[in-house]
Amino acid sequence: MNPPIEQSVVCTEQDRWLLGTLKTCEIVSTVPNDAIVHWEADGKTYCIRTSTADVDESVWTGDAKNNLCHFAGTSAAIWNIGGAFVKVKAWQKDMQLESDTIEFVNSISRIPTPEVIYCWVDAQWNRSFLVLKALEGETLYEAWGSLSDSQRTEIANTVAGFCDTLASSTSERLETAHGKAVQEPFLTPLALASDPSWKPRTFGPYSATQLQSMLSQYSVPAGQIDSFSFYHADLGPTNIIVSKDGSIAGVLDWESAAYYPKFWLGTKPLISAGFQVSGPEKKAWAYLLARSLENKGLSSDMGSFEAWQSAIRN
Repeated sequence: MNPPIEQSVVCTEQDRWLLGTLKTCEIVSTVPNDAIVHWEADGKTYCIRTSTADVDESVWTGDAKNNLCHFAGTSAAIWNIGGAFVKVKAWQKDMQLESDTIEFVNSISRIPTPEVIYCWVDAQWNRSFLVLKALEGETLYEAWGSLSDSQRTEIANTVAGFCDTLASSTSERLETAHGKAVQEPFLTPLALASDPSWKPRTFGPYSATQLQSMLSQYSVPAGQIDSFSFYHADLGPTNIIVSKDGSIAGVLDWESAAYYPKFWLGTKPLISAGFQVSGPEKKAWAYLLARSLENKGLSSDMGSFEAWQSAIRN
């Protein structure tokens, strides 16, 4: 990407950040009239405004790591500014925005999600910006070693309950909450050699009939794709925030959430490295969650997954 994703947010002076080509974030003593949104943190007031001044391009080639707290390859980065996270992701036309997905989840469940402060698309730079209020607690990955077996089991059962609640929302198509293509690397065709590395890979939307035609030669059971269930699709330990008492304070990263074939709900934890925890039993969370999902009737099905991958990648 130009500039690279990790240079999407730059601190240009004390208490002021450029957020792509369109917005600025500032610490202010009084909220200005042109503030789009503002919030309080650590006794300070932060606001986001529309960027009106031309910015020298040299700004974007300097050190942009101030406040950078997460950087994933060429397509995602996160900054921590004023008790909020500024999440920047590669974007292309007609992609589902995570903020819209969070709004949908809040409308059909009581699953704790991060509060959306503001979001926008910087089409000039092919990336989306999402500002989220930070949740209190630590990730399950960080807390794992201090949790008892009973606490881990309770968390797994709670997360499986979240999945069961979301799965009650169904669709006749493989699609996002608002009818767009899904973003799930394991179920998506391989990228073309000509595609830039940052470009999001999407798949669909497809009806059950369309998918059945595609998968029939690989004997994927028809009953597995006659409808699709809503699923977070990335419930690894870094995306679950745990309070000091061991309860779940929130679930992060809803960008891949969509309507998937039912077999995927119980299978994903067993094949994704994103479900691993630290320590000698790296797959402890994956196995625990898969067992809790199975108790909810959301069993894994490796055969259907392998057949699916063979079909879409041949």
